[in-house]
Amino acid sequence: MDVCGDRRGQESGAVVFQQAITPKDRAAVITFNTFPNLAVRLTSDRQALGRGLAGLVAEGQTALYDSVMFGLYHLAGIKGQRAILVLSDGKDEASRFTFDATLDYARRAGITIYTIGLGLSELGARQKLEKLAEETGGASFFINDVGALEKIYSQIQRELRSQYLIAYQSSNASEDKNFRSVELRSERKDVVVKTISGYYP
Repeated sequence: MDVCGDRRGQESGAVVFQQAITPKDRAAVITFNTFPNLAVRLTSDRQALGRGLAGLVAEGQTALYDSVMFGLYHLAGIKGQRAILVLSDGKDEASRFTFDATLDYARRAGITIYTIGLGLSELGARQKLEKLAEETGGASFFINDVGALEKIYSQIQRELRSQYLIAYQSSNASEDKNFRSVELRSERKDVVVKTISGYYP
C-alpha cells in the first residue's frame, strides 16, 4: 500500500481491505514510501490487520518496485495460493530495483499480482501496473473514487477462488533457460481465461 498519496484514499482502501479478509485467508500489510515496511506479518487476525493499517501517514517518495520485490520475497516459500495486491498511483521515484528487474523476478516467483491505480494520470505508470498484473495472471484496475474498492476486492476474491491448476509437458526440447511464452484459450465464449504469460524452464 502506497502511503505517499491521498490520505483519504489510503484510509478508505485500508478499511475495505480489512473487511474483505475472510477467516480462511492470511494477509500481510506492506506499506511503502521511500522504503517498504512490513506493517503486519501474515495473519488471519483482522483486528491485527486493522491496527497495522491505522494511522497511515502520507510522506516521502515512492519506492514501488522495491516494495513489490519485498512482497515477492516475503511470500517466497509460503505454501498455498499466493497473491499480491498493489494499491498505488503507479509512480516510482526511489527504487533501487528497475521495473524490468521487478517484472523478471515476478515472472519467476509464480505469484499473482493485482494492481489498483488510485487517481492515476501518467500513462507510463499506468502501463507498468498493467504489465505487472498481466504477466503474472492477475488484473489491473484504475479508479478515481475509493468507493469502487469494495467491488474490486470482491472481484479479486472471486477470481482467486475460481482458479484451476493446469499442467502440460512442453514439446520444446531445447535446454536453454530463456523465457517461454504460454497462451491459454477456451472454446467457451462465456468465460474469461487468464494465466501467466510464460515461464522460465
